[in-house]
Formats: sequence, structure tokens, C-alpha cells
Amino acid sequence: MKKLLLFIFLTCNSAIFGQNCTCDSLFTESQKIVEDNYAGWFDKVTSSNQLAYDEWTTQKYLQAQKITEDSLCSNQIKEWLSFFKDKHLRIRYNKPKSNSNDQLESKEIKILSTNFSESQIIDYLSTTKKLDPIEGIYESSSYKLGITQVEPNVFYATIITTQNENWKVGEVKLVIKKKGDNYEGTFYEGDKSDLSLHKVQLVDNLLDFEILFFEKILPAASAKIDVTEYEMSKDRYAPSLSFRDSLAIWKFPSFENNSYEQTAYLLEKYKDTLKNIPYWVLDLTNNSGGDYSIGLQLLDYIYTDPLVFYNSEMRLTKSNYEIWYNSYISNYYENLDSIGKSKLDVRLNKMKANYGKMYNDSDKLTDTLKMEVIKPYPKKIALLINENTVSSGELFTMIARQSAKVKVMGTNSGGMMDYGNIVNYKTICSTMRLQIPTDRQLWLETGFSVDKEGLKPDFYLTGENWVDQAIKIIKK
Repeated sequence: MKKLLLFIFLTCNSAIFGQNCTCDSLFTESQKIVEDNYAGWFDKVTSSNQLAYDEWTTQKYLQAQKITEDSLCSNQIKEWLSFFKDKHLRIRYNKPKSNSNDQLESKEIKILSTNFSESQIIDYLSTTKKLDPIEGIYESSSYKLGITQVEPNVFYATIITTQNENWKVGEVKLVIKKKGDNYEGTFYEGDKSDLSLHKVQLVDNLLDFEILFFEKILPAASAKIDVTEYEMSKDRYAPSLSFRDSLAIWKFPSFENNSYEQTAYLLEKYKDTLKNIPYWVLDLTNNSGGDYSIGLQLLDYIYTDPLVFYNSEMRLTKSNYEIWYNSYISNYYENLDSIGKSKLDVRLNKMKANYGKMYNDSDKLTDTLKMEVIKPYPKKIALLINENTVSSGELFTMIARQSAKVKVMGTNSGGMMDYGNIVNYKTICSTMRLQIPTDRQLWLETGFSVDKEGLKPDFYLTGENWVDQAIKIIKK
């Protein structure tokens, strides 16, 4: 058996507990971040309640001075934030892996590197007489990996290509160990800050790592499973589509993760069936939000009349801009050609010129979408919401219910949409981060608010089996 020479290199990431992380200092920092950057600040704190806000803040700060546990401090900040009545405005506490004294340990993550090239891995796979079934070259949307045995029952997944700038070709993304006929593996996170142990399965051409899936491309598997189908069967947040008599029943637990690609997949797979189905149920109960454009892929079927989209304005502070740019724009910008960069530069420079203002990029209250074709099917659509339908789930509902085909059913939604475009602020405490809405929806200018009561359905439903209740209503 031909073996590759293995060279191991180590890089280290350290997490160090901040010495200035006290609850009163975190409180002061959080207060400043919110006051300086929160999009809802000018709506939430006015001359009529300034005194109440000051008294509330002073009270919570004095209490914070007595708190020594970070979990309790997180709760204290959360209570202070409740003044703003905005579910998007949050503090996130990530409980650290701790020692017996419940102190965050300084932890060193060792990143391995084999320095194997793709050609070396291919040569190894083609000349080794007896490969373990798990050895081979695998692909996902972000990585191409070469899995080879480096010692008995130990396998390294070497990066051949990567879309993650934190990782380099030749580094080891996964370490897999074989115990009998079973595998388990260590997965190194995208930012190299942590690692986790998972069960590993090879299912025909797919490597199932529990949290992500890779398709085997070499050696070719004798049987093939569709990657998207398999992923959806394992993903509790994935959309689903089922059919019953003259009904299409969609379920959207979330508009996050891979839901966009999964929805596109379902639309393409069942396009011939969908074009002849007279009744739809769109189940958005318990939809936790995300990217509402996932739902917009259904507009071709939903549309009847011009759709009004309210624009938003950004609280354009320097720090909001920088976090927004680094989180959402920088990678996109780097992949543009020179013409694309020049056009985007115009927009970005205009934004920078408006630091300190509430900035509406479009300069309009609304935009209107007109489509050329109105599909005959579906004829009627029931869209289900409840108190756990929030954020982008609510925004999609607002768009969809403008169609004459759509009736919204259920209970009032959760009320979490007036302020959005969330950015994460790091704090002096490594276990805490603030989530700050930077955008203000312009429907607030009309006196309308989602957050006060949530969206009201056209038909209130009670009891169980809302889908069956909705079907009866739309079939009348």
C-alpha cells in the first residue's frame, strides 16, 4: 500500500477571559452601544418617557454592580433591554466550557495541516490496493476535501479547495476515527474557534457529518443519493411539500440555513404538479424568520395584483456600517469585477457621507412590484401563522396577503418586524454579544406597527389540526 508522508503543522487560537468583564462595565458598554446604534432609539426614548428611561437604567445599573456571575449579568442586561419592547434587540450569552470554578478556561485549538495536494491525494486513491470505504474526495458548497488514512483507523480530511477565508488549502477540516464498523469525527468550526465531536456515516455517495454533508466524487459510489433530498430529510428547519387530493401543503419552519436552495429544489422538482393544483396551504406557524426572499420564490404562483414593498431606513453610524459591511458585503465585493466594484463604490460612498443619519437608500417610502403573468393555479391559498411566526415570516406574510388568492389564518403573529437588519456587537465579555437592529421599517411612518400586536389573521383558528380547518375554509 502506498502511503503519503504526513507533515503536521499547528496553528493556535486562544480565547482569553477579559479581565475587565464585570457586570457594571458590561452594562455601561451595552447602554452606549444601544443608545448610539439601535435603529429604534429615537422612537423608543422620547421627551415623554426620557425620565422613565433614565430611572429604569439607573436602577438596573445599580443592581448590575452587585452581580458577579456572567449568566446572571446576561439576564440583567436582558431585563434592561425589555424597556424597548423589541424582540430583535437582544443579548446572547454563550455558556463557556468551564472548569470546576465555573471560570472560562483559556483554550488552545490545534489546527492540523497535512500539506497534501489534490494530485497527491488522487495518486494515493488510485494506487492504494485496499482503501477504507470512507477514503476519497468529497465536495460541499464550501469545501473540497480529500479523506485519507494517516494511521490505523485514523483519517484526515485535507482541504483541497475552500470558500472560507479562515481556512487554507492543506489544512485538516475533519479528523475521523474508526471504531469497529463505526466512525466518529471531530469537526473544526469555520472560524477555528471551537471544535465538536459527531457521529459520521457514509451513506452511498454521501458523508453524513450530522451538521453538514459532503458528496463523494472519487472513487465513484455504486449508488447515488440526491444530496438535497438527504439533507432535507435530516434538517428539521427544511421546507417540505406534500400533496393531498387537490392540495399542495407547504411547511416552512424557518427561512434560514439552506432553505433558499431547498425551496428552489422543491419548486423545480414538482413544477409540473404545482401548475395544476387548485388549493395551497402555506404553513408558517412557528416560523422563526431569516431571509424572507426564500418565500418570495413562490410569488409566481401567489401573485394577482401589484405588490407594495415598504422600504427601510438604516441608522447609519460608523460602527453599524463597518459591521454590516464586514458581515454581508465584503466577500461579495471582492468577487465583483471592476465595473461592479465601481457601481457599488458609488452606493457605499453615499452611505459613508450620511454617517449620523437615518438613511433610506432608495429615497422612497415604498416600491411596487408588477408581474406580467397571473397563474390560474392555485386558485386559493391559506397562509397559517401563530404567535411564534416572527421576523421574516411576518414580512413574507405582509407581502403574500396582498394577493387576492391568499387568506391569512391562525392567531396573531409574534410581533418582531418593525426594526431589523441585525448586526452582532462583540462586548468586553467573551461570552456575550449584543444583537442590534440597524434598520427601521418605514411603514411606521404610516402609523402601522407589526411589533405592537403582531399581524392579525383574516380567520382566527382554535384547537388542533389547523391545516384541515384551513382546507375547509378555502374550499367553500
